[in-house]
Amino acid sequence: MEFQAVIMAGGRGSRMTDLTAKCPKAMLPVGNNPLIWYPVNMLERAGFEEVIIIALESSVTDIQKSLVSRGIKMKLDIVGIPDNEDWGTAESLRHIKDKIKTDILVVGCDLISDISLHQIANLHQAYDSSVTMLLSPLPDQYTDIPAPGIKSKKKTERDFIGFDEKGKRVLFLTSEVDLEETISFSKSTLKRHPYINIRSKLTDCHLYLLKKWVVDFLAENQRMYTIKGELIPHLVRRQFCRPKAQESEIPGNTPASLASQQDTKPSIHDFTVNNDSYSSQIIDLSTWIDHDGDMADCFHGESIRCYAHIQEEGFCIRANTLSSYCEANRQVPRLLSTLSPHKECKLIHPTAVVKEKSQIGQDCLVGEDVTVGEKVSIKRSVIGRNCTIGDKVKITGSVIMDNIHIAESCNIQGSIICSQAQLSEKCELKDCIVGHRQQIIAMGKFTNEAIIDVEKMMEI
Repeated sequence: MEFQAVIMAGGRGSRMTDLTAKCPKAMLPVGNNPLIWYPVNMLERAGFEEVIIIALESSVTDIQKSLVSRGIKMKLDIVGIPDNEDWGTAESLRHIKDKIKTDILVVGCDLISDISLHQIANLHQAYDSSVTMLLSPLPDQYTDIPAPGIKSKKKTERDFIGFDEKGKRVLFLTSEVDLEETISFSKSTLKRHPYINIRSKLTDCHLYLLKKWVVDFLAENQRMYTIKGELIPHLVRRQFCRPKAQESEIPGNTPASLASQQDTKPSIHDFTVNNDSYSSQIIDLSTWIDHDGDMADCFHGESIRCYAHIQEEGFCIRANTLSSYCEANRQVPRLLSTLSPHKECKLIHPTAVVKEKSQIGQDCLVGEDVTVGEKVSIKRSVIGRNCTIGDKVKITGSVIMDNIHIAESCNIQGSIICSQAQLSEKCELKDCIVGHRQQIIAMGKFTNEAIIDVEKMMEI
């Protein structure tokens, strides 16, 4: 592909701090792979040979070792950012601006999708788009499933997105939080696009194809903090704003007045002038136009254009909340053959020891060096490496991370057990989170609890 790939892996997982207190978000296990493996694997499947990963300085080495150990062949350029500073995605992209030489593909470390990236690239190039984003319908089961841990009121985070009649160009974009009682459009927008379809049940997958000039624009605008929340909405709004006339064409301008204007901050349209991509040249030479009803130039001469590809089929989820993280772990076992078509994927690792009369469902994953006792039942769950599971244990719809000891006769439902935890005999956990290295007493019964290292949480 004719793009540079960038993965944003510097996030702190603010929506699931119970899990990220001891483990960087990018390294959280999903289907016994670190979360960041999924976007890296997606890029490698698409033919990328190199990727820039922006990660917290403390996690650079772990990410490098983990990806290499899982057979990733791409060149990994991992750039560290300070752990003690809270950088937004736009700030992170500015940090590597000198590395960017072409149009780029930016993706978050929490995206798990089986999409072919060529579909998005074809759309981006066909319309010489300034930004092309990936959207996906959000299935109800991903939002309706209760999250483990302490119950809290769910916050609705929807976007309202307006499309043209073809359903490809993005004409309007705002979050529900910023939405006013009425939505207004300029006359020029409605004249060019009298039909606007507004949708509210699409999730932004945080995958964007961006023109090189957009990165240049971002580098000059230090006040922009995030890509999704600030840069993309700004591009969408500026599509139909007329660029300022050339100074020499403005009546009354003199050399002296022009000289005084030279310190003026360039507008966004000034960055589009040097857009000399092949797609742009083809459109300039072609007689094709994108609309009916008039003889205006293609795209009405607009230099900023925003498009979206909607993934209607296949699997697509962002593991950025407790609910979606759990659901991703439940779904990944059936997707491994699709996500890694050239790699043999065994649901039960050859080094795992499973005693007789134990039942492990086909929708489960069992990692290496796991010992499973007698009369154990495991359904819709992922078991990490080096775990010991005692006799008569029942595990349903749960995530068991690495190096965990579960004593006999425990019953675990819909829970997340973090690494190095120990559960004594006859524990009962339902919709709980057990933090790193926590110990649960014998016969302990917990429902909707987060048993975590409180001191570490206070540090965060």
